[in-house]
Amino acid sequence: MAILRHTICKTMIVLLTDNEITDNTVLGGNIDVDRLRICILDAQMSRLEELLGEELYLKIETDFEAGTLEDDYLILHRDYIKPFLIRQGALEFLKVGAFTVANNGISVPSPQNTTPIDAKMLNGLINEMRMKADMFAERMYKWLCKSRLPEYVSRTDNIINPQKPSFGSWYLETRTLTVDEWIEKKMR
Repeated sequence: MAILRHTICKTMIVLLTDNEITDNTVLGGNIDVDRLRICILDAQMSRLEELLGEELYLKIETDFEAGTLEDDYLILHRDYIKPFLIRQGALEFLKVGAFTVANNGISVPSPQNTTPIDAKMLNGLINEMRMKADMFAERMYKWLCKSRLPEYVSRTDNIINPQKPSFGSWYLETRTLTVDEWIEKKMR
């Protein structure tokens, strides 16, 4: 279990072990673990906390750190959070992993006897990983709706992700309807 200090003095607990991403995705085991942890933390902060809501996220993080996950919380972590974070963490790494940022600038290292893939191939790989992460996010959401965890309110009441879906210069607002809103809309 890795603990990193976040710049705003919040202790961030990585909810995966170091090898779970490389053992379960196309990412190789020769990746710098520190860079991979940063991507897992990005996935936790930008997507997982949004999906779970702050209260449930903090409960999972606290119980995971203490080793006291049990019952539905253990099921949530083992069967839904881990598969989601593995794919979302890999997605975050695929977006930035090829780059090295140093004092002399941003570069793309190329080891001997390798051929880097082109942008089209990389985008295809990123899109495939995004689809898998979204699939696991949706499975988690459906399970959360069926479970009765007191810390989970609903997806629409959770923390808002700062990213807005856009298509070119068009912004298309997405809003998740509650079951009651959906029924009311269908009854009109």
